[in-house]
Amino acid sequence: MLQAFSASLPTPAAIPVSRLHPGWLHLRRPSFADFPATRPLVPPCLRSITNARSFCASALDFKGGKGMTEFVDVELKVRDYELDQYGVVNNAVYASYCQHGRHELLERLGINCDAVARTGDALALSELSLKFLAPLRSGDKFVVKVKISGSSAARLYFDHLIFKLPNQEPVLEAKATAVWLNKNYCPVRIPPEMRSKLVQFVRHEKSN
Repeated sequence: MLQAFSASLPTPAAIPVSRLHPGWLHLRRPSFADFPATRPLVPPCLRSITNARSFCASALDFKGGKGMTEFVDVELKVRDYELDQYGVVNNAVYASYCQHGRHELLERLGINCDAVARTGDALALSELSLKFLAPLRSGDKFVVKVKISGSSAARLYFDHLIFKLPNQEPVLEAKATAVWLNKNYCPVRIPPEMRSKLVQFVRHEKSN
């Protein structure tokens, strides 16, 4: 049966020697030298990440990304309506103290938050963490210390400390992140004129 099957298969046609092309007799295996050298491909996404990192490193380079070295002090006094039923400052009020300190710091940098809002942009708080150490009571005087601890292309990072006066008793430690938003409430890079004010302030601080 196998013999009958093989006999039924068509016989390959032979090519006459006279019809062979001369070049066919000199075929060789291609080598790497036959192909032009090419540069390694880098995916577009990797290029964008590299550019973003380089921008973030230089956009607001506060002494290598370490931020300000000195705190800005803002002295305040506890008001009666800030107390809770236990006779101490309500824990939610401390966020307002920190916000007041940040606004005072930005004012000294030459950045007015109301002026920023009128342009349609915003410097919005995205993160806030509070660590309570001691309470404040009615009539207590205290100081809010705040500084910019670092930055990225669209964000500023703040450190806050609150001490009771005059004995400098620690009351609060806080960290906050503020992000620059456009008119559509999307994060955008901090405008160059604002970035310049921040850098100038840090340079002035360093020179003193």
